[in-house]
Amino acid sequence: MATKTADPTAAITDAFVSSLKQGQELAAASYTAWVDFAGKAFAMPSMPSFDSFPGFDSLPVVDAQEIIEVSFGFAEEVLATQKQFATKVLEVVLPKPVKTV
Repeated sequence: MATKTADPTAAITDAFVSSLKQGQELAAASYTAWVDFAGKAFAMPSMPSFDSFPGFDSLPVVDAQEIIEVSFGFAEEVLATQKQFATKVLEVVLPKPVKTV
C-alpha cells in the first residue's frame, strides 16, 4: 500500500516555522530569566526626566504595544499588496490556454 508523502515545500516551511517559534520561545524565556535575575541582583537606574527636552511634552504619548500593532499592521498590508502584485505578474507571464474551435 502506497503512503502519501507530504509536499516537500510544505515540510520545509513547517520545519522552518517550527524552528523559528522554538527559538523565539527560548529567547523570551531567556529575557524573562535575565530580567528576574537583574531585578533582584542590581538596583535599576532611574530614568532621566524628559522635562528637560524642549518640545517633548507636545509629542503624542504612544504605547509600546501600539507601536508593535501599527508596525506589523503596516507590514501585513505591504505583504498582501506584494502578493496581489506577484499574482497579477504571474497571470501576465504564464502562457494562456489555446482555445480550440
